[in-house]
Amino acid sequence: MLKNVKVWTERALLAVMAGMLTIMVCLMLWQVFTRYALGVPALYTEETLRFLMIWMALLGAAYCFGAERHLALGLVPAMLAPGGQRVLYVFNALIVIVFAVVVLLLGGIKASQSAMSQVSPIMQIPIGYVYLILPLSAVLTCLLQGVNLFLVLTGRKRTPFDATEVEEV
Repeated sequence: MLKNVKVWTERALLAVMAGMLTIMVCLMLWQVFTRYALGVPALYTEETLRFLMIWMALLGAAYCFGAERHLALGLVPAMLAPGGQRVLYVFNALIVIVFAVVVLLLGGIKASQSAMSQVSPIMQIPIGYVYLILPLSAVLTCLLQGVNLFLVLTGRKRTPFDATEVEEV
């Protein structure tokens, strides 16, 4: 059940990010076309691209934590016994969850609330909507990291650096 939630959440994140990337490519091509072919650049594209990049980066970070594809130094865990790797994994996962809750969730809620009165210069949308990605990515990160942590603690999944063969349930 939990693995299914994790798999579907990761797939949904990939689909959303693929869609965002497609939109970004189209907007960039439109920006270049309007600037050089028409001589009048489309003003909204630059701001839209900036906002989409912010959203894509934070959704990508949540995906990377869930899929365990984030940048990591493997030297120390590889030198530890499987039990030590597990302890280090749990410690790391808890730090990620605490960071996501304190900084991204609580800080993101405060930032988006305080920025609702500010509007973007071109599109005239509240900047707080752009900042809403902070608490959203916090929830996704906590969900995916929490599922990974639960699976490792219950023995249904091995840590990323564990070289021993374990049948995944």
